Amino acid sequence: IKDIDVNGTEELLEIFKDKVKIITIFLRVSKEELLERLKNRGDNLSEEEISMRLNRLEYEESKISLYDYVIDNKNLDETILKIEEIINNSFK
Repeated sequence: IKDIDVNGTEELLEIFKDKVKIITIFLRVSKEELLERLKNRGDNLSEEEISMRLNRLEYEESKISLYDYVIDNKNLDETILKIEEIINNSFK
């Protein structure tokens, strides 16, 4: 399991193509939710850093077709359960 951005996903898929089974999962979050998370996670991000991250969201979502699954990441426990289900079903 790897946590990589959309550029890394695109590169990984290109490198391994048909050689390795890769399951891709995009964790989607709304712009409003992302803003709240960035402000509350304790990194003391500047307004400029927050703005850059919010602006990147549109780019990331433009790459959503690369992914096998898209999960709306609203609740951590539910998201974890969905990911576990995907992994368990993918390797039966």
